[in-house]
Amino acid sequence: MRSHSLGPKRQRGVSFIMLMVYFAMAGALALLGMKVVPAYLDYLTVKKIFASMSNSEEVRSGTVQEIRKSFDRRATIDYQKSVTMDDLEITKEGNETVVSATWQAKIPLFIGWTLLIDFTASTSEK
Repeated sequence: MRSHSLGPKRQRGVSFIMLMVYFAMAGALALLGMKVVPAYLDYLTVKKIFASMSNSEEVRSGTVQEIRKSFDRRATIDYQKSVTMDDLEITKEGNETVVSATWQAKIPLFIGWTLLIDFTASTSEK
């Protein structure tokens, strides 16, 4: 008679509990992404508006009110609501008119947890 002492067989793979932990982590990351991405898309929209404004005659030779109205028109077309024309800071740097805006996105994540992101955009950014 031959004796085989193979010992206990080792299981391979992921346990059910670890699988649930992985799913919970993936779900939390997906939720974070779904809440944060719109704020960054708004930021990119404001940067796009400022990029188009930096080449316009309204910014080069317009009044402060004309520049604000120009931004408001572009923001309405692009459905951008984070920055209003009243949030714009319009200054002169040498011979160049610079339009900039600073704002915060306050994103509620979970009960008692809020993510606060500071954004800054300007027509002088190239």
